[in-house]
Amino acid sequence: MTTRTLAAVTLALALGACASATVEDVNKARDSWQGASYEDVLRVWGAPARSTTTADGRYWYTWVTESYAQPSSSVGIGVGGVRIGGGGATGVGVGVGMPVGSPEPPARCERTLVFDQGRVVDQSWVGPPSMCADFKRP
Repeated sequence: MTTRTLAAVTLALALGACASATVEDVNKARDSWQGASYEDVLRVWGAPARSTTTADGRYWYTWVTESYAQPSSSVGIGVGGVRIGGGGATGVGVGVGMPVGSPEPPARCERTLVFDQGRVVDQSWVGPPSMCADFKRP
């Protein structure tokens, strides 16, 4: 590997690392909602997927967001030739690739916010940082 190629690979890895969300990014997103009103959360995230009220009078609301990977397919064109003995042949072909196997489960970010007197007092966020970090308070 040449020095130039090594430098290009190193730069690509460094840029890729910068683009990836981290647990710290999720913590920042989560912390941005601390103290928010239910109306603020509802305005940004819409209606929760489920809710409950505990005996101490606190309200627990859970928002769930799922992202499904899009199946990919491909089309390929090939040209080939064969020569056996004195004869020969050429051909052109078109192939279509289809996904095989079970699809990946959806990425899922589940956020449970606990409200007391109309304000967020506690939270639990579960999901991949690449998805949950996007839910920072505007």
